[in-house]
Amino acid sequence: MVNFWTLLLTLTLLVETGQSQSYKSIPTVLNLAKGRRAYQSSVYPHTIVGSADKAVDGFYAGNFHQGSCTHTNAEKNPWWLVDLDSEYAIAAVLVKNRGDCCGERLLGAEVRVGNTIVDHGKSNALCGIVTDVTLGSVSSFNCNWLRGRYVSIHLPRHGYMTLCEVDVYGVVAEEMR
Repeated sequence: MVNFWTLLLTLTLLVETGQSQSYKSIPTVLNLAKGRRAYQSSVYPHTIVGSADKAVDGFYAGNFHQGSCTHTNAEKNPWWLVDLDSEYAIAAVLVKNRGDCCGERLLGAEVRVGNTIVDHGKSNALCGIVTDVTLGSVSSFNCNWLRGRYVSIHLPRHGYMTLCEVDVYGVVAEEMR
């Protein structure tokens, strides 16, 4: 089932960007973030640890109390970042919102892609901004093959930030040349 959705996402992105005609074969688009090293600005003190790696664990429950969501402290400009270990051409980023409460916390969160880790990637190219804060929603962003090693999410205000999964779909950068 996952392969079907990956293929469908690949086809949609290639057709949407008008690039499908320039390929002899469709590149395999993979979730590059799953299991990668992730970091965040802080970890909310709770018996359930909302560490950064929870957003790339492959568990999509959306319930913080099931132990698969990140959670920062209430702070100015909280952020989250995943290191993909090398540069990729990023087709899309999917962000799973918390489903048990507090969905509005992600409103206005910025998804960024690039190669700098300065200021936790805040100056990297903007891929999208979260506008759907329905409980349990999945926001999808077409990144138009932005290149980067780092994908970060920044909340440009004071507040908590909770992410229940972040998928980053892309290909090795050389495949897009």
